[in-house]
Amino acid sequence: MKFLRRDIDRGRRILVTSDIHGHPELLKRLLSDAGFTADDLLVIVGDIVEKGPDSLGALRLVMKLCEGGNVIPLLGNVDAWRVLMIDSLCVENAEEFYNYLESIRSWTGCMWDEMTAELGVICKSPADVLSIKDRVTEHFRPELEFLSGLPTLLETQKYVFVHGGLRDTDIAANERRGLFELLKYDNFYAEAPAFEKYVVVGHYPTTLYDDKIACCNPKTDTERKIIAVDGGCGIKEYGQLNLLIIPDIDADISENTFICADNLPTATALDSQEPSRDPVNIRWTDNKIETLEKHDDFSLIRHLSTGHEVWIPNKYIYRDDRARDYTDYMLPVEPGDILSLVERTSRGWLAKKDGVFGWYLGRLGSEPKGE
Repeated sequence: MKFLRRDIDRGRRILVTSDIHGHPELLKRLLSDAGFTADDLLVIVGDIVEKGPDSLGALRLVMKLCEGGNVIPLLGNVDAWRVLMIDSLCVENAEEFYNYLESIRSWTGCMWDEMTAELGVICKSPADVLSIKDRVTEHFRPELEFLSGLPTLLETQKYVFVHGGLRDTDIAANERRGLFELLKYDNFYAEAPAFEKYVVVGHYPTTLYDDKIACCNPKTDTERKIIAVDGGCGIKEYGQLNLLIIPDIDADISENTFICADNLPTATALDSQEPSRDPVNIRWTDNKIETLEKHDDFSLIRHLSTGHEVWIPNKYIYRDDRARDYTDYMLPVEPGDILSLVERTSRGWLAKKDGVFGWYLGRLGSEPKGE
């Protein structure tokens, strides 16, 4: 592991993002919207690749940005795993590697397939994987060495940046930990103790931290000094890439702001809608259900841990007793509000407003823009 310790000049903005997951166009948009210049410092808190349509594009964009000397990317658990998987690929694990490819192809993008496609090859068997490995490692040596050389942690005067979280409140003590203990710390924002410096993490989408409202925006705990910035980009259908903006290393935490970007089409709401009083946010960490009534497109289910009864699109149910991330929350909407549209159903729109995922049952003013 490599820990960086750096003092940040006063008067310099610090821009922070994480979990780009193969979406370079969203990073470009955010940096443009933020007016990113050579005077700013950009910290990328891991997971540059995988789970998106253009992992190589995202990785090469970050490599190019680093040439300016004002970008510090950190290692994420997915970044580290992909390098490790490629490096350790051999006869004994080729079938396991190929099974991984098959599983990830079924729902998202895959950096290995992007690499082999660039070489004019599509892997259709474990033997294909083995036959192309040496060409992949040679052709993509700059990209793989860049990823494997990324630091694990950046410590500054006021902030510590790490992908998953810290296991010890004494920052230096974390250097004795295993790499993946710091890169993969699920539920860190909810479980961690208080720290002397603000710990900024990605890895775990912020939507997973609330059992009622699915909100993709960054979360800040001022008592324990933790900031979570992963907006679920590439993971959630309604996810977004967040960019935290720290105006100055000495600025009060209340002065921090953020902007976000996603690829969802937008439309203007025509009708008002009151928010739900008692919604439920079903997450993969707590998604056991019981089906009470099954119909053609929707079913009435009971969320077992809360007893909450919910009408849910059938496509959100799997294995008969599990639900994908879903909410019955009715968004607070006024005429003229701009909504990001996730999915049209027979009962209305699943949508997002100000980073919050939920339902809108009213009319839209025009055809969605951006489809």
